[in-house]
Amino acid sequence: MTAPLLPPRVDVTQDTGKDTLIRLVRQEFKDCFEMLVEADEKQWHTQTPCELWEVRDMAGHLLDAAYGYLGYFRQGEHGWPTEEPRGMRAYGDALGISALEYRKVPRWEVLGRLDACATLLFDYFDRLSDEQWTAGPVPHAWVGPVPGFMMAAFQLMDYSVHNWDLRKALGKDDYVELEASDTLVPFMFGLMQITFAAERAEGVDLTVGIHLSTSKDEHWTVRVKDGALTYEPGRPKKPDASFSFPCNEFCLDVYQRTRGGTAFGDKKAIKKFRKLFFTI
Repeated sequence: MTAPLLPPRVDVTQDTGKDTLIRLVRQEFKDCFEMLVEADEKQWHTQTPCELWEVRDMAGHLLDAAYGYLGYFRQGEHGWPTEEPRGMRAYGDALGISALEYRKVPRWEVLGRLDACATLLFDYFDRLSDEQWTAGPVPHAWVGPVPGFMMAAFQLMDYSVHNWDLRKALGKDDYVELEASDTLVPFMFGLMQITFAAERAEGVDLTVGIHLSTSKDEHWTVRVKDGALTYEPGRPKKPDASFSFPCNEFCLDVYQRTRGGTAFGDKKAIKKFRKLFFTI
């Protein structure tokens, strides 16, 4: 399946792309919040594609994340000390469990807190100066200090993918919104890099081509060698394996929600590459 081509992608890592990224985050939050409010009590307890979570736990996670981000911004404003980043290996399990704590809180209180925290968080995004947007730094417990745009990008990842989870759980058409997924494409390669399981790559030497039907017909090269993963724009000359995706399927694939796209090349290389990532 080929996704429709979109308008040219805005570089949201630059201050000129700030309004675009914040607009997308707000829209994805709005879509998410409406689904959570409209869910009936049975749906509130429905299992989602995330193994640990029901719909109510998805709300708890999003509240937990927004609350944490508010703390990061305030910590940065005061210049308070930060701990060493905890790393993404522990991220999935830790946040998976912390979301369950909100089962102790009544549903409408959870949603009230989420609405309030998200509003405050998006106001922080709005107030970031051009320098703070592109350089920051804002402390982040799991990955370390990041520029301001990454805080908004993390939120767009969260809402875009979890909106797919919610649509799936609630029996709606399951999709990732196209402009959001196109905007996230460069960030997905960064996510591949930080979820790369180096211990599974011992002796692995692979060149992988990734073709994306997005706002442009684009190609990326991913290299796995010496226990590290690197990536860059452009088509590889002699890939061991290649994958072709619409941009929304690519986001779901990187998050290991689905095995999307079409694979080409050596079957062993395809299988080997697929196994080089841990889930968050």
